[in-house]
Amino acid sequence: MSLYGALFSGVSGLSAQSSAMGAIADNITNVNTIGYKGTSVNFQTLVTKQTSLTTYSAGGAQPKPRANIDIQGLLSATSSSTDIGISGSGFFIVNEAANPGSGNVWGYTRAGSFKLDDEGYLTNVAGYYLQAWPLSTYDGSTNASLVTVGDNVYMKAYQDQNGVTTYVNDNVIDSRNLKPINLNRIGGTATATQNIRVGANLPSSDPIFDAGNASAGGRHSLSTLVYDSLGNDHNLNMQFTKQSSNSWGLDVEMPSGAATLIVYDEREVTTDAGAEDVYAARGQIELSDIPEYGEYLTVTDGSGSTYVFEFTDGAGANHVAGAGEVVVEVDIHTATSISDVISDLKTEIDANVRDSDRFVSNGAKMDIIQSAAGDELEVDASSCLTCLQSQANPNASTGIPTGRYTIPEIDTALKNTARIDFRGGVNVPADDSTISLAGVTFEFDNDSSGPSAVGNIAVDITGMTDPADIVSALKTAIDANVAEPGRFVASGRSLNIYQSSSGADIGVTAGATTNTFVSQNVGNTDTYAAAAGTTFTIANTFSFNNVGNSESGYIVPAVRFNADGTPMYFNVNSVEIDWANGAENMEQTVKNGQNVDLRIDLFFGNTSTADGLTHLSGDFAPNYINQDGAKFGSYAGVTIGSDGIVTALFDNGESRPIGQIPLATFVNPNGMEARTGNMWIETDVSGQPTVRTAGSGGAGTVNAASLEASTVDLGTEFTNMITTQRAYSAAAKVITSADEMLDELVRIKR
Repeated sequence: MSLYGALFSGVSGLSAQSSAMGAIADNITNVNTIGYKGTSVNFQTLVTKQTSLTTYSAGGAQPKPRANIDIQGLLSATSSSTDIGISGSGFFIVNEAANPGSGNVWGYTRAGSFKLDDEGYLTNVAGYYLQAWPLSTYDGSTNASLVTVGDNVYMKAYQDQNGVTTYVNDNVIDSRNLKPINLNRIGGTATATQNIRVGANLPSSDPIFDAGNASAGGRHSLSTLVYDSLGNDHNLNMQFTKQSSNSWGLDVEMPSGAATLIVYDEREVTTDAGAEDVYAARGQIELSDIPEYGEYLTVTDGSGSTYVFEFTDGAGANHVAGAGEVVVEVDIHTATSISDVISDLKTEIDANVRDSDRFVSNGAKMDIIQSAAGDELEVDASSCLTCLQSQANPNASTGIPTGRYTIPEIDTALKNTARIDFRGGVNVPADDSTISLAGVTFEFDNDSSGPSAVGNIAVDITGMTDPADIVSALKTAIDANVAEPGRFVASGRSLNIYQSSSGADIGVTAGATTNTFVSQNVGNTDTYAAAAGTTFTIANTFSFNNVGNSESGYIVPAVRFNADGTPMYFNVNSVEIDWANGAENMEQTVKNGQNVDLRIDLFFGNTSTADGLTHLSGDFAPNYINQDGAKFGSYAGVTIGSDGIVTALFDNGESRPIGQIPLATFVNPNGMEARTGNMWIETDVSGQPTVRTAGSGGAGTVNAASLEASTVDLGTEFTNMITTQRAYSAAAKVITSADEMLDELVRIKR
């Protein structure tokens, strides 16, 4: 029994050493295989139960291969940005298919020599596709898993072929939550501007700006480029105007191709989207050519009427007035240029739309600059295709431009004004009717007979039917008889009343027969009343946002400074632009059921800190003007960060994160099952994988342009090969010796 046991023990030795030699052969063969983990063969004894105290029953040896998967290989640098190695624990998640189905096996590897295949996917030398979390711009969804890259926030999500957003569950390994990285499908990119940063000194030595003496100073401009979502660049001009000894206003001019521009106040009235105070608002009408006869624009103000301005050949308008519409003919048959058309349109607007000084002829376009006393205006350019703004505000479901855009009124919380609107034609003020302004009674005179009462100031309107002429005559009388006449501004058929920081309270009393219409904005109210018998007062001071006596004048400044020249507070913080060139509007909107803010953020520095705008002596000096956004750029390359963020680079200098490579960790990585291609799969022994962000939760970091070398040491393998060879020879010697002993035993029987 012992003799046969010795023979079989020797055979088991041969088998065990053969296994060890096979592992050594594989190790040496894969000494240059990226990410290869050397296998060692350990041995365990095979013991036969001893049934006698005087004899020994041989057992043998059994090989136990051990995959040393958890051993870190040396990282070596390469010249390829898509070569990646892992420093620490974890595995890249790969699949044999780019978009795996139910029959495809998910695998794990540390072989990070990824290159582009013929379709643009990242695959390693074994043909396995690298899987990652796709990244998209954050849409505000509470379902999204967020990733911060620099100052920007992205989410793990993607849009399917139907445009539906899928939010990734970053704990699950499947084809819904992991996607292959394809660098051929990145395409070009254009990034809209969302941040403007300005630092400049607004001279404290400047006088308060006087439009009548503009050369004296008190007004300064600076410009910056902004980019829309299509990559078009636009010049955005910002103009600062000194309003008092330590406060400046801000006006932001509109770029071409836009329909409206709104500047919002930093102080929010409510938390609802779009409820911030409107600090300033603009619109514009840009013509690309002389309109065709029959084209028309509509303007709706708060009077309850919609004015249809039809461009004609002088033979009368053809548009049939609808409910609430007033058709106005704009005769352009003698117009030889776009400027002529704009001038003709301006003439008709002055005769019809109240507060018409908001409409300013500017060459080939008309600027609409909202006044502090102005009400909301809606413009519809859809029936005038020569107007660029006919392409504004496409329908959300069809994408067809509506051509409609709104210039909102300046928030009542930010102004202290009133407006008196005069009606023309048969509604001219009756003879001897009066209106009292700032303690002075003005009497309208229709027959040049002079005032009917002592102390009244006559306003001769004999023969006048144009309400703008009536307002102009009243303004002339005001200039000669009222203190600080600059507070009263003629604006077409409207008289705007602006309080000053130094003027007394302005009392207004409209006589019973003046045939006017009063709009008043007093003490944070916005009320409209018929003028007959109306009396109201515009106080020197007013409150805004429920803060009493915090400002004086008729409108709050954009920035007020401390005595040391640092900002005390700002009343502007963002700019909204609605485009008419096909670009996405820079506004608060809803995407996938979530509120998204695409407005341009304005940063002029921190309060009580000289890191932006300052108010010191000296000259106007811009210190810095920075903005983000970029024009269209083509894909130029890719970088991979230590956190696994895959960032596409473009030739316009922009970059965009497109995905994040996760790492899978196992409780017992050495228990995984090896597959061809230096890839492993999970087993019951290894446990299930845990998906982690690189550099967190015990996972290692991703190193770009580097590869993990094989863990095989040739010196050790050659030493093991020698000892294994000797052990094999010794086992063979046991077999031959046992054979000779059996042969002797057989000869005894002879």
